[in-house]
Amino acid sequence: MNENSCIFCKIVKKEIPAKIVYEDEKCLAFLDINPLALGHTLVVPKKHAKSIFDLDEEDAKHIFSIAKKICLKMKEKLGAEGVNLVQSSEEVAGQSIPHFHLHVIPRKSNDDLSDLVQWWRSKVKKVDEKQLEEIAKTIKLEEEQKEEKKEERSEEEIYWIRRETELA
Repeated sequence: MNENSCIFCKIVKKEIPAKIVYEDEKCLAFLDINPLALGHTLVVPKKHAKSIFDLDEEDAKHIFSIAKKICLKMKEKLGAEGVNLVQSSEEVAGQSIPHFHLHVIPRKSNDDLSDLVQWWRSKVKKVDEKQLEEIAKTIKLEEEQKEEKKEERSEEEIYWIRRETELA
């Protein structure tokens, strides 16, 4: 699917109307027309990205930052007692519209969405310790964490590194 036929791209371009709750240069948040709860909001990047696998990292950070602000507003103004953030990437995971979107669903006690939690719990698998350990090793992000830590230096560290460089 290309941007010209993508329903969310059309909403971003204002070719299809939507009840917009937030907009900036990177993303758009609008009410879902088939909500699970009143206030159910979708947050989408303005730049087309099919799924999480195609989403720019900065856009991902921004979208989740905006989603948090929407959650806080839902709590304050809609009386939400909790929220579900739901994101499905690729058809096998249930993605029905091939444009990354994050569902922000306000929740209240006895909101008749308890089936969601019950369904989740009914699907939970029991995995032995050895299998968990192997999976953790397989997907561990060790190298990325080391690189991030290298970049994070205090101003004092930077001062002494520069000073040592100048004296050398």
